[in-house]
Amino acid sequence: MHELVTAWTDRDGRIWIGATALFYVLVLIPFNYPGIDIFGISLRPAAFMLVTLGVLFGPAAAWGLGIGNIAGDFFGGSWSAMSIFGFLINVLIPYLSYRLFFHLVKGRAIRRDYRTIVCFLATSLIVVSSCMVLLAACGTVFFDRPFMSKVSSYLGNNLFWAMVVGPAFFWLVVDAALRNKLVYGREWAERNGESWS
Repeated sequence: MHELVTAWTDRDGRIWIGATALFYVLVLIPFNYPGIDIFGISLRPAAFMLVTLGVLFGPAAAWGLGIGNIAGDFFGGSWSAMSIFGFLINVLIPYLSYRLFFHLVKGRAIRRDYRTIVCFLATSLIVVSSCMVLLAACGTVFFDRPFMSKVSSYLGNNLFWAMVVGPAFFWLVVDAALRNKLVYGREWAERNGESWS
């Protein structure tokens, strides 16, 4: 069974889906209402969670962050038809980050060191850039939004949080998460010699 489905059938998976959704909403909503922006780029500090929680919680984070984005848009006053594509992107970024990160660190221990952080940064750059271009393209195709200005806006905001705040947060939590087994997904289970549904 694909791990994106398994996350819903597994008790721990459902817990992490709920936890990541709640955490994401709590950070998203306060920045949605004021409409704070710099040079026309709205601040979205919650973007630092997408890669970090994706790496730590894999498929559960993908669902949790997607659901959290829908709830954040709805209750934060920024709901629109683009929120559907926002949901898809917020599922894709954590899941693809999880898959790519483990591909890059294959055969090496994951711990708080420069090699792990380099893999984290490479993952952030590749996945976030690709998904922001995809999101801008969806806006252009379906809603006639200007592609280049949207790409610049999305990249300027999301890359900053993913590559500056994200690695710092990951650096702070990765050792404790591993020590206390606060991780989730097939890749983590296989590294720990555990069975996966």
